[in-house]
Amino acid sequence: MQTIKNNLGEINISIETIESMVSLNLANVKGLVGSKKTIVKEITDMLMGNINKENNTPRNIKVEIKDNNIFIDLSIIIKYGVRIPDIAWDIQNRIKEDLIKKIDSDAREINIHIQGIQFPKKAQSRKDLVASNLFIKVF
Repeated sequence: MQTIKNNLGEINISIETIESMVSLNLANVKGLVGSKKTIVKEITDMLMGNINKENNTPRNIKVEIKDNNIFIDLSIIIKYGVRIPDIAWDIQNRIKEDLIKKIDSDAREINIHIQGIQFPKKAQSRKDLVASNLFIKVF
């Protein structure tokens, strides 16, 4: 449990609770595909013993509370064609407004890390490939 001081007093809140709040805010963002856990994060979690199967919060959300300030890092994947500054601004505003509304505290930093772009899936035929005659037919 972490303590956050606001105008009315103190709030004892867990980091997992803030992660869940952030996760719920991400559910309705247009252009956001999802998130993925980086291989470095997976290895780090394994070595540090941070694997918790009961925790349903995605590991793409990292929350820290230092000196009464909330720091949030998000790693996301977006759809192709979405303007990155627009989606980042939307996510940051949603999280900021929700934190102010629910715990009367603002995040000091909300950092958005774009880990990938999901391209539309097209059915490609051999004729569409640039050098289709170089592929060996295995079938």
